[in-house]
Amino acid sequence: MPGPDTGAQRINGNGPPTRMTLDTAPDRLAIMIDDDAIILTGMEMMLDSWGYGVIAADTGAGALAALRARSPLPTPCVIISDYRLHGLSGVETVRAIRALCGASVPAIILTGDAGADLVAAAQSDGLTVLHKPVAPAELRTHIDRLAGQG
Repeated sequence: MPGPDTGAQRINGNGPPTRMTLDTAPDRLAIMIDDDAIILTGMEMMLDSWGYGVIAADTGAGALAALRARSPLPTPCVIISDYRLHGLSGVETVRAIRALCGASVPAIILTGDAGADLVAAAQSDGLTVLHKPVAPAELRTHIDRLAGQG
């Protein structure tokens, strides 16, 4: 039997949001953005199992739309985003979510890119950059540490 509807959402750039249910109401909200559906689904399931409510989107615009659709506007405790996305980059998406929420939400950029531009942008915005592949235990350590700051 499904649990209570906690408002967790999956947003696809190509379709309407899908409501999901969780067995327990999480007290922490994470935003996960990745344009790879398999990675997005896996990350969503991991975050859920770690006690996070999740807004999952395949684009930065989708994540922003999901936040705007919620009332009152939630402030996530952490943002996890792939760097290379369709439309806004992961860094641009984090900036936009922070601006929308009016808070310096801690964020992790997941990437296979080790370019100087990414490192410079991440440093200037106080972002944590993790290079793929990332072991789940390492990722959880970073997420929980950052979420504790929020």
